[in-house]
Amino acid sequence: MQQQNCKAIFENGVLRPLTNLQLTEGESVKLIIESNSSPKTKSFPKKGLIAQLTTNPIKIEDFQPLTKEEANERW
Repeated sequence: MQQQNCKAIFENGVLRPLTNLQLTEGESVKLIIESNSSPKTKSFPKKGLIAQLTTNPIKIEDFQPLTKEEANERW
């Protein structure tokens, strides 16, 4: 089996080679993908509603949050 390497870009659900590949119609190939981009971690925006409520929680009179044990009992 002849080995070929090329760079490609993934756009709109299609993997597009950035160089010409010499393939024959109907040829069976083995595709190995190495990603150079780092995965983005999900997080709340630093100035969003969650951040505001975390720094300035709403105070409700006579409200007692559940303890860890109480919350686990209700789970």
